[in-house]
Amino acid sequence: MIRRLFLTTFYSIIVFCLVSFVSVMTSLLSNVGNPSQKPTTNIGFPCKYYYQFWCSGADSPNCGWQFGNFVLDCFITWIVTVAIYLVVQKSKRTANLKK
Repeated sequence: MIRRLFLTTFYSIIVFCLVSFVSVMTSLLSNVGNPSQKPTTNIGFPCKYYYQFWCSGADSPNCGWQFGNFVLDCFITWIVTVAIYLVVQKSKRTANLKK
């Protein structure tokens, strides 16, 4: 039981990192090809927990964190990963019993 908890937590950390990376790339690539827009970085899905913005006339970006959204994203990712892991394990057990 403890082993499964650690394994699913490890999987959820990997999934969280991948989802965060994809959200960063999506926000950066949305500004490609438009020289009038300055690049911004937003991280988080479904809740944005890190955001970057430009004040008018500024030469460097400002940023902010929303720690509550970070915790919420971590929790959502963990719950979804555990649910998928349990479904996969159940289907494997069912397939092994049918053999």
